[in-house]
Amino acid sequence: MNALVDTLDAGTIARIVGGQLSGDSNSAVVRARADSRLCRPGDLYVALPGERTDGSLFVESAWSAGSSVVLADQTRRVPRPPNGKALVEVSDPLAALQRLAKKRREQAAGLKVVGITGSNGKTTTKEILAAILVDWKNERVLVTEGNYNSEIGLPLTMIDLRARHELAVLEMGMNRQGEMALLADIGKPDVAVITNIGSAHVGMLGSRKAVAEEKRAIFNGAGKNTVAVIGADEPWKDFLLEHFPGTVRLFGVWGLDGWENAQSRGLDGYCLVRHGRNIDFQLPGRHSVLNAMAAVAAALALGAPEDSIVKGLESVKASFGRSEVMRGRVTVIRDCYNANPESLQAALDLFAVTETKGNRVLVLGELLELGSETEGALRKAGGAAVAAGPDVLFLYGESMTLVETAAKDAGFDGQLRCFTDIGELEMALSAVLGDGDVVLLKGSRGSALERLNQVFTEVGAG
Repeated sequence: MNALVDTLDAGTIARIVGGQLSGDSNSAVVRARADSRLCRPGDLYVALPGERTDGSLFVESAWSAGSSVVLADQTRRVPRPPNGKALVEVSDPLAALQRLAKKRREQAAGLKVVGITGSNGKTTTKEILAAILVDWKNERVLVTEGNYNSEIGLPLTMIDLRARHELAVLEMGMNRQGEMALLADIGKPDVAVITNIGSAHVGMLGSRKAVAEEKRAIFNGAGKNTVAVIGADEPWKDFLLEHFPGTVRLFGVWGLDGWENAQSRGLDGYCLVRHGRNIDFQLPGRHSVLNAMAAVAAALALGAPEDSIVKGLESVKASFGRSEVMRGRVTVIRDCYNANPESLQAALDLFAVTETKGNRVLVLGELLELGSETEGALRKAGGAAVAAGPDVLFLYGESMTLVETAAKDAGFDGQLRCFTDIGELEMALSAVLGDGDVVLLKGSRGSALERLNQVFTEVGAG
């Protein structure tokens, strides 16, 4: 096995993936992208087939943007490489990318990898852990960029591995059976975190047990030195840990790992207490505290010092669509990156205890990918929404009539409307907002409730 080098050349890439090389074999690559619009000098552009288009159509654009090497399907007609650039043709570009990423991982001797999966909280846990580890190890930490957590995104991240990296924090998502096993085979986590098992992706996998079975594939290849991090109250804990050969660290227990207390400050987050030290943690909601506890458990498994844990916890900020708080004449909680029953309840719990001088305005988008659980989840969401105490309840999406009916059955007597047109929702929202109101936006990615941002810009929030 060769040692990890910081740059790959086209000849080495072709040899690893078994591809046909044309052009300059010395063309160097420093990172990889599967979107030609994101390419810049020194990139490997992976031309993948997509649902709406084909990456092979954008090879010329990638080279124009500076890409030095293109990895493409040998059955597609793609332009020959310009001078100083290279083309590697294979039968399956995605499989070739994954093979290349796996090789990078194998060459990274001494690298410790944390893999993070779960139905909710993956990205926030990753961001908290990254903040802790970066304070400890600085530029020697590789972190999943954005939500590059799929069978495409994780391999792209692995191409970014450098000889200086001692630690890697990899978010591992999935939306099909077998994907987690693939990601675990590429990343080979030394510390594997499962934040929780919920109903996300039940529609794709069929049941929560199937979701749990898919998630526990993160332990594939685990040995006696592997560490599993899992919630102490996780109902699927025993199933997830069945036959796991390594060490288990539980999170979510006060009095364990130095955790003493957490005092809520509403939308300003929490005052966390560890080993007698007060920590200013700026993410609101009990679910954020659990994410922090999971991240700290992983950090401790790696040997992170307490000072870095404190600094990391204090430095982390909400990322897009995940309990973001935008303040102004109207306060907006933007939690619209994704939604399932568990994350909805977490957002509603925060909304219910948020102090306001005006009205409570709740805007709910659809809950998607729930399969056979959809109807029951939507009816339950109606009752949960009413219990959170809104004065105004606006619903968006074709399926939300079920939530509307459930809210009426639960006795909601405020302003209740259901919309299927985002423009009509926007106008109605503009009409009801007043000084001191608090608004919660919660919905699945498909609802894209961030499109309502203009409303809040007009009322001085954000």
